[in-house]
Amino acid sequence: MKDYGKIDRKLMDHICLIARLDLSDAEKDRYAKELSAVLDAFRVIEKVDTNEEPSFHPIPITDRVRDDSVKPTDWNPLGNAKAKENGYFKGPKIM
Repeated sequence: MKDYGKIDRKLMDHICLIARLDLSDAEKDRYAKELSAVLDAFRVIEKVDTNEEPSFHPIPITDRVRDDSVKPTDWNPLGNAKAKENGYFKGPKIM
């Protein structure tokens, strides 16, 4: 992460314009300080050494997958339909 400098009034005006925020001058000053604190926190996080080996899991993880088998069904979607014709639902005429 590059050091983009301090969040000043010009940048806050630009952020408010892009985000369509209508903030007062006091709010812009307050949020500029808060955003600066957030960026400072990211600068600290950026310095953390992340070149470590991954940790292990104390219990071995295995997949528990069942065998896939085809089973016949006796599903009849038209079984309870009152209006059916030639294997299709029959609806009212539109025209």
